[in-house]
Amino acid sequence: MKKVVFVTNLLPHYQIDFFNRLVDISHDIELTVFANISENSDLNNANDIFCNFNVVNVSLKNFKGVVFRNNLNGLRRKIDDIDPDSLIFYGNPREFSLTALMFFYWMTGRVFYVHGMFHRIGGQNLLSKLYYRFVGMIASKCLVYSRKGAEVLLGLGVKHNKIKIIGTALDEEKHISYANNINNESLIKFKKDNSLLNKKVVLQVVRLSKIKKPELILSVAKKLSKVRSDIVFVLVGGGELYSQIKDDIKKHELDGIVLLLGSIYDNDQLSYWFKSANVFVVPTCIGLSAHHAFSYSLPIVTDDNLLEQASEFDILSDGLNSLLYESGNVESFKNKILEILDDEDLQLFLSKNALYTVSRTHSLDVKCNNYLSVLQEASFG
Repeated sequence: MKKVVFVTNLLPHYQIDFFNRLVDISHDIELTVFANISENSDLNNANDIFCNFNVVNVSLKNFKGVVFRNNLNGLRRKIDDIDPDSLIFYGNPREFSLTALMFFYWMTGRVFYVHGMFHRIGGQNLLSKLYYRFVGMIASKCLVYSRKGAEVLLGLGVKHNKIKIIGTALDEEKHISYANNINNESLIKFKKDNSLLNKKVVLQVVRLSKIKKPELILSVAKKLSKVRSDIVFVLVGGGELYSQIKDDIKKHELDGIVLLLGSIYDNDQLSYWFKSANVFVVPTCIGLSAHHAFSYSLPIVTDDNLLEQASEFDILSDGLNSLLYESGNVESFKNKILEILDDEDLQLFLSKNALYTVSRTHSLDVKCNNYLSVLQEASFG
């Protein structure tokens, strides 16, 4: 068995799905993940989901956005006791203690890799540039989420043979299964119970945070409410802007036009909202929700702002599985949504390609195989 150690921060469900699949596919990996599984967070699911890999708790402290590992020497000793064939660190420019550990291993000649975004939403700042350049120098390989991260590293002078695009993914099979388990009779009942019959549903399932700009959805809803009565906007998710969005819905008299549901974590319940929708929207900075929506054959509308978009933007292809609107232009946003809602042939075309994208070209298996190719090439001969 080849011993692999991955040092990260938290263990959300999608990361657990990835590690589980990685072990299942490889058959000859003994994986140990060091993470802060004791933190009470929505992004920490190691205590709720079966893990077919070893998990070691390493507590973290967060001070004004800067992350510190408790007992860094203890972490180093645990890694050295395992003596892994492959060592991977999660790359976070704001985690200085882990950067120090990387530097130690580089000085002592141990080979390691760094896995991360390697780009910053909104553009690079001095800290991110220095971090990415430094990590690109000391790591044997940088395992990046997307082409965007690879381009940043290349622009900073990192050699192309040290960069590997791993990709992004969710366990699409799980969500496709949820979708297929809903029959037409139960879906009609759900729509009837939620006043969605004969309505065209525009869905968003993300945290309501400033970086996502959910207020733009309300701007579109306000415009359309004056001329259309057959469109409903459904917003699923909590977050820092939840109260503000709730107040704005009331202020602009959008009750019944915009449904604000809060957080929904139950996949059975969530699947009915996805199956009821015609189009999925995130004004900008689309993340893993892109994979989620595509698993339900939902086309996506988001903006074309390369500085504001996240790594998952890579899986979108304008006119093939999604439509992109001009960043900051509410009229363009509105028109792209209407293009899909009012053209059944276009919606069907985009929907088929959306499902193909996550089931074939950007699936969890593809991501795992990309990962394994790096580990096999560098460590397993």
